[in-house]
Amino acid sequence: MAMIGSSIITDGLLMPTSRVKRRVFPADSSVILVGCRGAGKRTLGFIAAKHLGRRLVTEEHYFEQSTGCSRAVFLQKYGRETFNQQMAIVLARMLKLNQAHCVIECGTGTLSPDMEEIIKAYVETNPIIYIHRDKEDLYKLLNLPVVDAERLLITDQRHREFSNFEYFNLFDPSGEGRKTEDCSLRSATTSTARLVEAKQDFRNFIDHIFGHSLTRSWVSNPFSMKAIPPEYRSYTYVFCLRLSTVINLDIDLGILEAPGEAIEFIVDTWPSNVFDLIATNVAMIRRKLDIPIIYNVEENPREERKRSIEEKDTFDLELMLHGLRLGVEYLSLDLERTPGLVSRILSMRGRTKIIGNYIVKGFGAPKWTDDIYVERYLLAQRLGCHVVRIARFSAVDRADDLRQIFMDRIHALPEPKPCIVAYDFSVFGVVLPFQGDTLNPVGHDALEKSSREQMVGVSTTRGTLRDVFRKGWLQPLNFYTLGSNVYYSASPSMHRAAYEHYMMPHTFDARRCTSFDEIDRIRREPGFGGASLAAPFKVAIMSRLDHLSTHAVAIGAVNTLLPLRGDTDSIFDHANARNRAGSTNKFYGDNTDWSSIVTCLRRAISPRNSVQPSRTTALVIGAGGMARAAIYALIKLGCKMVFIYNRTRTKAEDVAAHFNIYAREQSLLGHQSQREQICRVIGSASDPWPEAYQQPTMIISCIPAFGTDDTPAVDFRMPLQWLQSPTGGAVIELAYEPLITPLVDQIRKIREEGNTSWVIVDGLEVVGEMAMEAFELMTGRKAPRRLMRRICNETWEKTSAPFQAQR
Repeated sequence: MAMIGSSIITDGLLMPTSRVKRRVFPADSSVILVGCRGAGKRTLGFIAAKHLGRRLVTEEHYFEQSTGCSRAVFLQKYGRETFNQQMAIVLARMLKLNQAHCVIECGTGTLSPDMEEIIKAYVETNPIIYIHRDKEDLYKLLNLPVVDAERLLITDQRHREFSNFEYFNLFDPSGEGRKTEDCSLRSATTSTARLVEAKQDFRNFIDHIFGHSLTRSWVSNPFSMKAIPPEYRSYTYVFCLRLSTVINLDIDLGILEAPGEAIEFIVDTWPSNVFDLIATNVAMIRRKLDIPIIYNVEENPREERKRSIEEKDTFDLELMLHGLRLGVEYLSLDLERTPGLVSRILSMRGRTKIIGNYIVKGFGAPKWTDDIYVERYLLAQRLGCHVVRIARFSAVDRADDLRQIFMDRIHALPEPKPCIVAYDFSVFGVVLPFQGDTLNPVGHDALEKSSREQMVGVSTTRGTLRDVFRKGWLQPLNFYTLGSNVYYSASPSMHRAAYEHYMMPHTFDARRCTSFDEIDRIRREPGFGGASLAAPFKVAIMSRLDHLSTHAVAIGAVNTLLPLRGDTDSIFDHANARNRAGSTNKFYGDNTDWSSIVTCLRRAISPRNSVQPSRTTALVIGAGGMARAAIYALIKLGCKMVFIYNRTRTKAEDVAAHFNIYAREQSLLGHQSQREQICRVIGSASDPWPEAYQQPTMIISCIPAFGTDDTPAVDFRMPLQWLQSPTGGAVIELAYEPLITPLVDQIRKIREEGNTSWVIVDGLEVVGEMAMEAFELMTGRKAPRRLMRRICNETWEKTSAPFQAQR
């Protein structure tokens, strides 16, 4: 091996080490969507345009502007040949004039060679996304004869040849009126919005293309699950799932929730439709598990036929490039494969992180103290790998102290450098599942170990974490809900169930506190892990914290309290000190109330009431900490006209002033007059709705259903003159004890009288979302959402439902 400039010659072939920027596009480059009719380009185009704040350009509209007639009329008038020529002319002009700041939907269902060449010209400058969907869904949607549909699909797959990304548009059933019928006391409907999951999936995909994912998460909250990649966190695990397993899987992937910090999707079989199968399953993993994907094309899968080197290189290169096109977060690349293949993948990686793999097989593998391991790490670093993973076969010599010497040598190298993952494995899989503390491979209790598996033994994330706690590397902690009225809180049972899911020996209790002395006493205990804060501490505690999230500052209230136990001021150190005991006098405050409200609103807002900044109005009842979070949530959704009603008007005016200042500082009102307001106060429940504004389509009640020491319970019902929206809307009631508040009862009666366009979201839905977010912030682990949601409902039905007023 020899070095020439910034390149390496290996086995006579040149391998570039510079970080090539192919498939990394300027932030303002237009997104081009291609695919057959019915694939969902228009819908996804709207989603992307709104997410990026861009203009949507459709070829259909552009064609009519250019020719004065629709495509169908033009085709009928002039015939196919002239039509194809005109389509190419229109496409070329549209792309040339809209290369930046747009989302472009191309109607390339009818492809011609000229159109293909026109789009190919933009493959180096713009993200071109091939959109496709399940063929059975397409048959139903287009209602075509089978012969015509098959011909359409064959033509459709040619889009792979001139696109640089691919998105499988998975069917999203949201918006089909999901009912909550498990308990007669629950809200009538908890979801009317369409494509809730599809919107989030595609927004995440677009963020990956432009490299916004980590930035958005970090700015939002440096402790959030997506802010710190799993390779930088302690005790992270990779759930290994094989394509051969998924093909024969007869269970919903959703039951495998929270299986680890990432999933390694291993391509180990090659059916005829392998590319479509991979695209479908990548989409399904994202939808059901929502964790980063490590894409791994196995060179020599067990139980498959032997292939020549030429066949492996040619076909596996196609499979790897397919993974990059699908926008996976990581790609596992064996650096001992043919240099040409390695070089091509490194040059085409785009925003995907490369895990450089070395697997040392066979008896007599060099010990960890051999220089070869450091040399291989340094080579991977020069090639530009983000993570280096070395697995060494170990039959008998399992001295972990030697591996630790190697790890110490790597850690002593100057920064910046790739993360290192190193472990021993045997014929039974990884020898010690906790040998390292980053990206260790694990299986799942619900799946039998595949006979093809080489690295995964019997270890699972939960079983390994249990051993980590038993060894004392992590410590049991005490978590709380703290406030003056928390006796009824549903949070403890949800958190305890999540701890059991991971086998973490933490505790969670609701503790009544009425003074800061009590709060201080609890938070300074060595075993304090974190707390969810309730009234009356959300606003008052802010001055007593050392660091605040941007959301907490904007809202002016805190609902999550975390101890900071890092050895340095680095956020990575503080994040990795979670689940560790010890004294501290530094604390971090965040607010997750707002994001939970946003989640519930997105589920409940119907398409007719989608937020339009220039028209949509909202109403918030109350002026406490939850009201502040509700207003912030509405602003984040794009609503710029929020009304506040509170029985103490001065408090409402203070909150309105806070957010009007915030809106001016953030330039949320654009070029409007500095005297314009984002928040306005309604003085009395007898006041008519302001004539200059539409009736509210989002109403959030932030009044506690119980009384506090100095405030009696409020029996609030909406004035009927504020409920005149012709398209109804979403009503969120944040109180859940009792669940059927006067407001919920009022909206139910309106629905029963025939106005079903009003959607109720009860407090139990919101508190469930809050608990899940709090769990992730406090522990650094993915919340088992299905489990926590089920426990929330079961706990309420056991403890509170018997005492609720019957309908």
